[in-house]
Amino acid sequence: MTCNKFLFGLVITAIVLSCVPASAASAASAYTLGVFGNSNEDDTIDQKDVEYTASVVLGLDDQTQLADAKYDGEIDILDVTQIELIMLRQEKELTLIDQADRIVTVSRPIERVVTTFPSVTRAIFVVDGPDRLVGVSNVLTKYSDKMLCLQAYPEFKELPTVGMHTEPNAESILALKPDVVFSWSSTAGVLQEKTGIPVITLTTPSYFDEGSWDSYKLAGSILGKEEEVEELISYANEKIEEITEITSEIPEDEKPKVYFVSCCQGICDITKTWGHYAPGDIAGGINVAEDQVLSSGSSIVSKEQIIGWNPDIVLLHGGSKTDGWDLSIEDILADPDLQMINAVKNKRVYYTKGYMIGWDPATGLTESFYMAKLFHPDKFEDLDVEEKNNEILKKFYGADGLYTWLLENYDFQQWE
Repeated sequence: MTCNKFLFGLVITAIVLSCVPASAASAASAYTLGVFGNSNEDDTIDQKDVEYTASVVLGLDDQTQLADAKYDGEIDILDVTQIELIMLRQEKELTLIDQADRIVTVSRPIERVVTTFPSVTRAIFVVDGPDRLVGVSNVLTKYSDKMLCLQAYPEFKELPTVGMHTEPNAESILALKPDVVFSWSSTAGVLQEKTGIPVITLTTPSYFDEGSWDSYKLAGSILGKEEEVEELISYANEKIEEITEITSEIPEDEKPKVYFVSCCQGICDITKTWGHYAPGDIAGGINVAEDQVLSSGSSIVSKEQIIGWNPDIVLLHGGSKTDGWDLSIEDILADPDLQMINAVKNKRVYYTKGYMIGWDPATGLTESFYMAKLFHPDKFEDLDVEEKNNEILKKFYGADGLYTWLLENYDFQQWE
């Protein structure tokens, strides 16, 4: 009864406030949280949504799709109450638009979670920790030697597996009795039909740009970890500023020209490159392929083009020491066709993690500091890359020494 009276008071307050028309988020907003109840269509659910919905009920503002917080086809005072319940984390159900544009309703509380794709599993580890995870893709355990989340929580290597992300096993998932499944977009609809369990698609892009946090924000709303996600984003932005406040002052003609060699899908070739890699930009490098290869994926260029670009630094997409990939730093330095490029003449060819299994925003941050030291050793003379990156990975994954583990298992450049 006390809670109901409290909510009633909040609703009345909202209606009074709504006598001044509210406004939906401007078109310039970079991200809209796809949760029904986010009536002003910004990136969070807060008192502004209460006021906006009350204003809609009174006919003072235009309806929005997300103002229907109860998702019952009507916008009324019950939607105002639902938004207040969401803010108090006392709602019985939450309806959302996932990142495959599917509308999904989940029941509260969420206590058991299954994920069917490694990048989504990493996002859940970062947002919520591992305690609610009861099942994962077998890809996660197959590549456990490359997964920071499993180095942080090695006991979770023994979690039950539910098949590949492209073909999850519905029976295995049902046996685990999850409250929600986070899945690959192409299988989400069919999997939900087979199991009757809410299945949500999170897209976790393998880049480090605007939009790379969207899946974390949505996961935070679903799992009640909104504040934790915002804290992580603020932390990440602060770390990026530590670099860019230096690199932004470096003249373009003093920035090294960088060529990235891609080994995506385990196939390495000097002519295979990325047109975009944000950590390199943050660190004050110039990606020589950026104007020609307009993609974050791999593309093929000619050796003649590489020679024409004449990069100062070559970064080789590096696997672990046990991968045995068919291109090495030594191969590049010995390539007779490349002897005249600056990177080979000055022996500035290095391994980098790049887009590979285990990449996430935390990796993007560590790559940014690593490259800042590589590109501008005089500007970052006092930077201890290992110490800084251990700090970053602990913030995300909650365990000490994770970057030290990477250094022990990958041939990255190290400094005394």
